[in-house]
Amino acid sequence: MKNFMVTHTLKSDEAMDAPFQALETMSEADIRGAMKNEKASFQMQWNAGKADKVMFCWWKAESPEAIVETLGDMAQLFDNDIREMPNVYDFKD
Repeated sequence: MKNFMVTHTLKSDEAMDAPFQALETMSEADIRGAMKNEKASFQMQWNAGKADKVMFCWWKAESPEAIVETLGDMAQLFDNDIREMPNVYDFKD
């Protein structure tokens, strides 16, 4: 699978509640199960909570379409800027 960085920008203030309610009510295992299949796998997310409408996510996927399909109805709440990142340099501690 390829690496993708996705900037998910919520389309409205009203749309903000749905993703955060899902994150608050689901276990990590439930979220992982819902966001992983044979075509796409959600890896990590960075967000500022309800202080910002933007979330940054790292995905491994076959294609941008596979990410949108995996998000399902949730994808419609966001403008999704999906970019393949073929060059990965890992300098973490």
